[in-house]
Amino acid sequence: MLLPERYARRGHMTQRIFEAVLAGCLPLTPGTIRSAARFVPTSLHVTSGSDTADRVSRLMDMPERHRAELLTACAARLELFRFSTQLDHLDALLPAARTELTSLAP
Repeated sequence: MLLPERYARRGHMTQRIFEAVLAGCLPLTPGTIRSAARFVPTSLHVTSGSDTADRVSRLMDMPERHRAELLTACAARLELFRFSTQLDHLDALLPAARTELTSLAP
């Protein structure tokens, strides 16, 4: 899950996360991405090319059911992006923003 540094600093994830998870691929992710654990389990975080190669080897040797559990954990993290989840978040933010704006009005 490589992305531009400006995205990583802000914790922005691209659509590639969906493409990977929904295709059944485990998304190895740089641990330097802000809030990376919100997107993928920490066991899929990598720090370098050699770490990535090592992780791929270990994942290939892992029993299929363990890989399936990791993929399930990744899919569960996609809930963050559901429209209903986003609406709930906006609903929680908007009343506070309205109150703040109202208090600033003359």
